[in-house]
Amino acid sequence: MTKSTPLQLKDFPPQLRSLIQREADSHRRSLTHEAIVLKEEALAARAAAVLRPRDAIANILARYAEIPTVDPRPME
Repeated sequence: MTKSTPLQLKDFPPQLRSLIQREADSHRRSLTHEAIVLKEEALAARAAAVLRPRDAIANILARYAEIPTVDPRPME
């Protein structure tokens, strides 16, 4: 089992701290846990935004392949 490293939030701008604290309160999380969740969401969004064109095309083709065939008869 890996041991987690504590996260220290130092020298936070007061406005940013209050924004994160408001989000933490609304989700019933600690300030530190909310900061971690927000960072994870930001990293996931960044990773999704930088999809290579080949990956984007593969995703489109995979979604297209999942569409059900309405009429299975051949075109002839």
